[in-house]
Amino acid sequence: MKRILVLKALGDLLLVHAGFIIAFYIRFGTIPEHNLQAYIYITPWLTIAAFILFYGYGFYSSSSVRQQWDEILSGLICAVALLMLVTISLSYILYLFALPRLTIAMAAVIQWLLILGWRAIIVRWSVRHVEPLNMIIVGPEENAVERARFFQSDQSGNYRILAILVDRKTVDLSSLPVYESYTSLTYVLDETKANSILFCPGIPEQSRLEMLTQSFARSVSIFIVPDFYDILVAKSRLEQLNSVPAFRVNGFGNGREQVWKRVTDIAFSIGFGVPAVVIVLLAALALKAESFRAPIFYSQERVSRQGRIFKLYKLRTMVPDAEKATGPVLSASDDARVTTVGRILRFTRIDELPQLWNVLKGEMSLIGPRAERPFFVEQYCRSIPGYDYRHLVNSGITGLAQVEGKYSTTAEDKLRFDLIYIQTFSPLRDFHILMHSVKVMLLKKKAM
Repeated sequence: MKRILVLKALGDLLLVHAGFIIAFYIRFGTIPEHNLQAYIYITPWLTIAAFILFYGYGFYSSSSVRQQWDEILSGLICAVALLMLVTISLSYILYLFALPRLTIAMAAVIQWLLILGWRAIIVRWSVRHVEPLNMIIVGPEENAVERARFFQSDQSGNYRILAILVDRKTVDLSSLPVYESYTSLTYVLDETKANSILFCPGIPEQSRLEMLTQSFARSVSIFIVPDFYDILVAKSRLEQLNSVPAFRVNGFGNGREQVWKRVTDIAFSIGFGVPAVVIVLLAALALKAESFRAPIFYSQERVSRQGRIFKLYKLRTMVPDAEKATGPVLSASDDARVTTVGRILRFTRIDELPQLWNVLKGEMSLIGPRAERPFFVEQYCRSIPGYDYRHLVNSGITGLAQVEGKYSTTAEDKLRFDLIYIQTFSPLRDFHILMHSVKVMLLKKKAM
C-alpha cells in the first residue's frame, strides 16, 4: 500500500512539472532562457506546494485507493486551481516575472488533464488488484442491520458485507447470513474469510474486549464506530497520579481556542463578504426574474452556542410559505418545494452567503456544527444521547459533517462528526475543512 501511495505522489509531481514544460512549448516552441531560469528557481517551492495540496485533498491517504471517481474529479479541480493561484502568488513574492500568467493558466489545464489520466490508470489498476473490504459487521441487531444495508447500497464495489454478528437474532436477511451471539466471532471469521470487522456502538464492554482480542490474533483490519465515550477520550492526555496511569479528559470546547476562532471568523466574513455582495445581487436579480413578488431573502430561527436561538439569513430557494400546510419538515434531496433558481443556488451554496452576516455578528462561525431549527433540536435531544454537546460551540456555515458525510448520512453519524470536530478543532483542521468545502460544492451526493 505504501509503495502505491509513493508511486502516486511521484507521478503527480512529475506531471505537475510536465504540464509547465508542455505549456511553454505550446506557447513558444521551446523554453526561453530567461523563462527557464525563473522556472528552475520556483521548482522546489512549486513541488512542495503541489504535494501539500494533493495531500490535503486526501490523495495520499490509505483510503485514497478506494476513492470514487466523482471525488477524484472534484478534488483535482480544486487542487489544480489552488496550485495555479499559489504559483501566481509565488511568482510575485519571488519577483519571478519571467513566468507569464497565461503560461501558468495553460499549465493548470494541462496538469489537470495529465493527472486525471494518471488517476484513471490508478483507478483501473485498483479495481483489478486492490481487494475490497470484505467485512463482518458486529453489534446490536438494529444497528448492525442498518449499517449492513447502508454498505450494501454502495455501488462502488469497495465494500462487501459477508455476514452480521448480533447479540440476538429476530431478522433474517436473504442477502447475507446473520449469526447470533458475539462468542461466534472466531467461527464467523473462519467461515467467511473476512479481512475486516466493523464494530458498532452498544456492544457490552467485556464482549467487545474479547472480540477485539480475537480480531488482533487474526490480523484483520478493525474499524470502530465511536460512541460518546470514545469521542470524549479521543484527545485525552496520558498522565500519572502518584504512579497511577490516568487519562486527563478535558471535555468538549476549549475557551482559549474560541478566541482565535472568533478572530478568524471576523477576518473571513469581511474578506469574503465584499465579493459576496456582488454575487448576492446577481442571485437576487435571478430570483426576482423567476418570481417578482416573492421575497429574495429568507430568515429562520436556528440554534447555536449554548442553545441560543438566532435568526439565520439565506437567499430564498423554496416557494413562498413552503411549510404552511405541513409544518416543519426536513428538506429532501429531491424536494419539490425547491424552485429552479433555488436548485442552482443550493448546488453552488450561493444561498448561504448571507450567513456571513450571522458570522460577523458572532451568532455563527464559519466552521462548526450545522445550525438546526429548535423544533428538530428538541426532537434530536430526546432521541439521540449527547446531542446537546454540539451546542458547546457556535454553529457553522460548513463543518466536518458536511465535508465527510453525505446528504443521506444519519443524524447520529452527523452528530459523531460534530463531536469529533468540537473535540479536535484547530486552525489546521479548519483550513482542511475549508479546502474540502469547495470540493463538496461539486459533489451532488454531499449536497446538504
